[in-house]
Amino acid sequence: MAGKTPKEAADRFIGFFQETISCVSTESLTAFQQSSKFFKVWTNPPFGLETKSGGRLSISITQVFGVGPHPTELGQFKAKTREYSYLLSEYLDGGWHEIMAYHWHPNEFAVRYPHLHVRCVPRVHFPTSRVCVEDFIGMAIRYYGAKPKMAYSVWTAILEKNKKAFERSASWKIQQPR
Repeated sequence: MAGKTPKEAADRFIGFFQETISCVSTESLTAFQQSSKFFKVWTNPPFGLETKSGGRLSISITQVFGVGPHPTELGQFKAKTREYSYLLSEYLDGGWHEIMAYHWHPNEFAVRYPHLHVRCVPRVHFPTSRVCVEDFIGMAIRYYGAKPKMAYSVWTAILEKNKKAFERSASWKIQQPR
């Protein structure tokens, strides 16, 4: 996801994110340049998702990333994740209820490692490996019935391609379950 300029690197990073989200939503992400080096991309407001059973889900995704010189490719720039939040909610009994959320916010909170929150176990920070947005979207489809906006062969190919691109450029790796 490198680019010849910081803007190109940021745009490419956001493009991968948007393509991944397009598997379940036609909404566009909001992107904001916070400073010369930091960017934020998020669902604003949370995106509503249809389920295969007729239920309603929503996702709220936020990713803060920086852009700087690529560590190994001279003259290139690279986006690097600084924090993320992925939230899945469901509509029940006239209101939205959080099902689960993945967070990593290493600079502002007491819990600085990647972790999971689960609705039925409040205030517990279950440690996780790094979680990429492709795994989060795949989970929403496979386990929570989020209805894809495209054929199975298309959305699975997008998630696989984008996850592989992410893994190739990640500065710290996702630990796969064994």
